[in-house]
Amino acid sequence: MILRFLGAKQGLAVAALTASALASTAVRADGPGPAYTYLGASYEWTDVKYGVNPSGDERYNNGTMEGYNIDAALGITPYFHILGQYFDGDCTPCGTNSNGSQYDQGFKGYEVGAGFAIGFDKIGWNDRTDLVLRGYYVDVEQSNLNPDSPPSLSGDGWEGKIMILSQISPRAEFEVGYAYQDVGTVKNSDVLIGLNYRVGAGFALLAKGIIFDDDTGFQLGVRWYFGDLIFGDRDTIVR
Repeated sequence: MILRFLGAKQGLAVAALTASALASTAVRADGPGPAYTYLGASYEWTDVKYGVNPSGDERYNNGTMEGYNIDAALGITPYFHILGQYFDGDCTPCGTNSNGSQYDQGFKGYEVGAGFAIGFDKIGWNDRTDLVLRGYYVDVEQSNLNPDSPPSLSGDGWEGKIMILSQISPRAEFEVGYAYQDVGTVKNSDVLIGLNYRVGAGFALLAKGIIFDDDTGFQLGVRWYFGDLIFGDRDTIVR
């Protein structure tokens, strides 16, 4: 389930090529721009989560994170939104007992933060593509500590993201970006490439590839955009 064919440099090249292709597509899209009020759920298979990298520590036997995300965002204005995510899963395998047997480790974490969106229409390109800057506080912890397990899977820190979000068709929203995490004793960078496709009634299917320094993961889920239901014909509290 975890793909390992791209490193960070190759991932950045893919992101650049995708963004170039996006430039010729977004200007032809019909409908509104990116939306920032939603509730989502997804399942993730990944080698790194919130900057915690078990495969970077041989005591974890190259463990893999696998679990579910609950995420939500609320648009305050077209330029400012708040958001957060909760993750609950397992690191498998995530250590070796003194008798040589391997064990899995429960893992939980959350992040809360804020984002700023700058529309590309400000530079005369189009009104359906945003440059988005986000910052988060991150907290992670092991949920079932093993007596022999090292403590480095727990900690707190921060994460920063820079992304391009674009409504490339009335139903499809594309994202490409870069994230950096500094959590506990671990520093990590990711390249993000994703697509949300609206199937109706505000619901969208989402798929995201996550390309780390050394490994690659992916995320599949569903998202419900409900801003227009509570704010009328707009996505944010303030127009």
